Amino acid sequence: PGRMPNIVYFLVAALGDTFGDVIGMICTPYVAGPVHSLLSNCTPIFIAALSLCVLQKRYSIMQCLSLLGVLTAVIIGVLPSFEKAGTQATHPFFAVVLGGSCIFNAISFVVKELMFDRYLVWRATHGLVGSDLHVFIVNTHAALFQLPLTLLVVPLNQALGQTHGQDVFSYMREAFQCVFHARADVCGKDSDGAEWAFLATVVYVVFNIAWNIFILASVKHTGALATFVALKAIFPVSTLLFAYVSWPLLGSTELSWLMWVSVVVMLPSIGAYQWSSAKQSARAQRGPGHATCCWPFGVRERPTSPSCS
Repeated sequence: PGRMPNIVYFLVAALGDTFGDVIGMICTPYVAGPVHSLLSNCTPIFIAALSLCVLQKRYSIMQCLSLLGVLTAVIIGVLPSFEKAGTQATHPFFAVVLGGSCIFNAISFVVKELMFDRYLVWRATHGLVGSDLHVFIVNTHAALFQLPLTLLVVPLNQALGQTHGQDVFSYMREAFQCVFHARADVCGKDSDGAEWAFLATVVYVVFNIAWNIFILASVKHTGALATFVALKAIFPVSTLLFAYVSWPLLGSTELSWLMWVSVVVMLPSIGAYQWSSAKQSARAQRGPGHATCCWPFGVRERPTSPSCS
């Protein structure tokens, strides 16, 4: 009684994924590849805040310092890119928008984790014995909502200047013609590699579906924040690939030395968070009073509030 219907959780999760993914795609042409990968590290910061408020998670001081290291690495890596000029320059406005849009993806993952937790409580309340909530159920229901929501937020492209004065319907018509006809005369006179449009789209869709399934499975078994922090290994790997591989249409990306400093700061921060998370989980198993917020500060005989204030 008094709780939201389960369908609302799926809707909120889909809405978060929709806004996060669409805004990320809009910003992609204006943000250099390594910077785009780096800015995705803003997501665990948002997840930490949301998990504290929504899931009542408690984080030790070491976990908080580790996330501060992640944030520091993002700042170190992003700032020099604003000074670059040319085709690989990063537009400051779109970089800020991209970093801020991570809060939508954070909302989605926290809501999904909340759904798994609610299912376990519901099963225990009704005395049921069986398997956990299947990841494909959550993923499929969220995707069903995300498809129409993605079409509804297309006006964001117009608001952020992507349609070049065209109305939304003309913009969408030209986009579909480019993908399915894959010819330069359809994709525009300034297009490069238009013949690969359909194949590139198919490859992206296949990998994106597999990617989201594996991430959702990780959220179920390890939690939202731990999943995203673990995934931060994507940043150093993608940085190496952008720097040393000449990709079709993209070429290689020249990187500032501060980007490598960012990698050096990021990796130990990830490791420190994983280690401190294991310690905090072990304390939580002994009782809520042992895994206090900002542990070891605020340790009490009785369980404390999850707020650090």
